[in-house]
Amino acid sequence: EDYVTFLEENKCDIIGIPTGFSRYDQAIGGGLRRKCVDLVSARPKVGKSVFADNVALNVSSTGVPVLVLDTEMSKEDHLNRLIANISGVPINEVATGQFIDDPTKHDKVKEAVAKIESIPYSYISVAGKPFDSIVNLIRRWIVQEVKTDESGKTNDCLIIYDYLKLMSSSSITNNIQEYQALGFQITSLHNLCVKLDIPCL
Repeated sequence: EDYVTFLEENKCDIIGIPTGFSRYDQAIGGGLRRKCVDLVSARPKVGKSVFADNVALNVSSTGVPVLVLDTEMSKEDHLNRLIANISGVPINEVATGQFIDDPTKHDKVKEAVAKIESIPYSYISVAGKPFDSIVNLIRRWIVQEVKTDESGKTNDCLIIYDYLKLMSSSSITNNIQEYQALGFQITSLHNLCVKLDIPCL
């Protein structure tokens, strides 16, 4: 009865953090929820990282801090993609600096950079780092950047982990297969989200 009363007094349109993709939000039960890990899987090169980047931009543009942990790309490659996405300037022109030859494209790139700097968007390349180190990075970011409210609850935020994989073969043995090691990783990530009261994509 107390819980239903709480719901009545705290009516909302969406339970979790909206991704900017309403059909996806509806499909996962109301946005990215605290204490949950939402896993997007597909074959290589079909747009998982691009989707994650767009979610990161959409969420951080609303003022909610976002941490992108990237196991693949360098920071420069990621910035090229991000700037191209926001500015509409082709990524090759951004990466090579050729945008400087066109004043309109140059202005669009500058506007994109100003937008990125104005939103609470953090990016860390974690390529090759052990999973335990990545978990510690998340904890540190929550403590230093996100913080808690007066009641001790973690403020709204989003972790985007791109993507779940084994960083080395050391966790694969005769007794543990790759899929089992990945299962342990996702369980650890979920436990962290429950403990910190945060959502993760």
